[in-house]
Amino acid sequence: MKRIELTDYSFNSNKTGRPFQPFNFSMVPGDVVSISTDSADDALDLFKALATLIHPLQGEYRYREIKLDFSNYRNLLDAKKKIGFITSHSALISNLTVRENLLLMNAYFTNSFSRQLNQRTQELCRLFSLENKLELRPAALTDHDYRFVVTVKELIKKPELLLMEYPEKFVGIMNFELFNTLLSGMLSSGMCVVFLSEYKDFIETFSKRELVISKGTIQEIRGGG
Repeated sequence: MKRIELTDYSFNSNKTGRPFQPFNFSMVPGDVVSISTDSADDALDLFKALATLIHPLQGEYRYREIKLDFSNYRNLLDAKKKIGFITSHSALISNLTVRENLLLMNAYFTNSFSRQLNQRTQELCRLFSLENKLELRPAALTDHDYRFVVTVKELIKKPELLLMEYPEKFVGIMNFELFNTLLSGMLSSGMCVVFLSEYKDFIETFSKRELVISKGTIQEIRGGG
């Protein structure tokens, strides 16, 4: 079964205001796709489109073979709950502490209203050295720690599709080996990943397919889903 399938799909570029040429793209469980582009803005637009944050101009988006209905935001919630979004567009709620941000995410995606962080969230916080920063609000975090919290917040969803913009900046080179081990485990459970990275070792380790975004086109140059 294909995890996602976009057919004859097109959406507007935020950078140029013009539509991308219609393209086809699909992924099966365990797929990892890297992006090559001369415009990080275009890559971010693709991430937003895959995360159902951009309304398509034409085409179909199927998630687990079910056609998504963009006519109402609520129609997309089931799919959104299964998509992790680690990009510069990701944000924390400014008037909540780190702990409250993580608890809110956990409550939304698991329907659990516990005031205690679950074991998985605690383990991720230890991985990124956030245990002593849980009572801070986002404004009090360093840029690195802010990105770490965003990463943890998205990973606790246990996403079926993970979208990552420059993971080396969100995770930090010092944490990359541990993160790679974590990511490998998630991939073995069938998670799909689309990422943009400048870190050659990460690309060579994980990428199975490559999308090239250039001059309003989105094309695959190797592999296939």
